[in-house]
Amino acid sequence: MEERIAWDDLPRPLKQAIEARTGPVTAVRIATAGQNSPLAAIIDTAGGKVFAKGLPSGHRRVVTQAREAAVAPLVRDISPALLWHFDEAGWNVLGYEYAPGRHADYTPGSPDLDRLVQLMNALSAVNVPDNPGPFKRAEDRWKPYVDGPAAASLFAGPALTHSDWTPDNVLVAPGRAWLIDWAWPTLGAAWTDPACWILRLMASGGHTAPEAERQAFRLPAFQAADPAHVDLFAAANVRLWDEIAQLSTTAWTGKMAQAAHAWAAYRQAR
Repeated sequence: MEERIAWDDLPRPLKQAIEARTGPVTAVRIATAGQNSPLAAIIDTAGGKVFAKGLPSGHRRVVTQAREAAVAPLVRDISPALLWHFDEAGWNVLGYEYAPGRHADYTPGSPDLDRLVQLMNALSAVNVPDNPGPFKRAEDRWKPYVDGPAAASLFAGPALTHSDWTPDNVLVAPGRAWLIDWAWPTLGAAWTDPACWILRLMASGGHTAPEAERQAFRLPAFQAADPAHVDLFAAANVRLWDEIAQLSTTAWTGKMAQAAHAWAAYRQAR
């Protein structure tokens, strides 16, 4: 988790590099959601608002900036447009079109759930070119949490997935929703995103496992999934989130681990 840096505390060369692209900055609001970028700010300029996020150039997670830049052209219909990307003044920074909206409500019965289904359906239709960029692969991401590469290969596929469907990554505005924060674009089986959403519905929205699965079954990709493959994915996420929860003291990681156990137990019982 990164501590946010106030605009006034940023190095002057960095602010100059940003203003070279935005024009004079008239106001700045530091973003409160999210936790992985020390620079995350909504910047007011004469030409409108821009959302900027960045990391020091030598940061161990700076590759996530490259992933976000690479995926941006593919998801311009469902995510805010990437306006610019630079590595200057010791920082790697992305500048996005500002997308107004509130974070999604995942509770049972929320009308936002319909927007999520629309977003996932739209994402499932994205065509991924050969060599799209430094994307992750599902079989690599979950391989440490299954018994061997043969099992992990069941998660492989050509679909572009977001994989981090926390409510903070969905902005809901009148008439539409935006999917943001593409730090982990992953190529995998088409059912991967609905499966990842199940855990977030349980941990963030208070759904039971059967309720969360009913939402996922609204997605054709999840309907078509081999149940044995989903069973394996659920079990892998128990190991994954137990590991994360052991390394973190934040409450949300514990909730995710609890959700993973509950979902896996539900699928085993069936």
